[in-house]
Amino acid sequence: MNRQTSTVRNHRILIVDDDDVLRRWLRNQLEPRGFEVWEESQGDEALSAYERNGPWYFVLSDLYFYRGEKIKNGLGLVHAITVITPAQPMAIHTGERDFQAPVPVLIKPYPIGRLLRLLREPLQSLALPFG
Repeated sequence: MNRQTSTVRNHRILIVDDDDVLRRWLRNQLEPRGFEVWEESQGDEALSAYERNGPWYFVLSDLYFYRGEKIKNGLGLVHAITVITPAQPMAIHTGERDFQAPVPVLIKPYPIGRLLRLLREPLQSLALPFG
């Protein structure tokens, strides 16, 4: 599944999660703030979208997916994207409290402000205004 909306192209965010409700909530929170949100439900689809359309402003991935042949989980996706674009800003969100990763981790449920703080970092490094 892929959903693209038209907003600021420089602020494209790829959200990867098999939870349709969570993806919709994130889209509804981010689009009014000027982000262009793309959605994928599985790692294989996300990697394909990344290869076709990357690099992205930010990639947010769930830790676990229900299915996947090449990309089995969020860590696999982080690794695959890092091979393509080593400096790609990314984060993983998960319900596991003691999880550690080579990228920032958001523990579900989290307030949107936590994600927005992560999104400010790439914006600040590019000296762009945050909307």
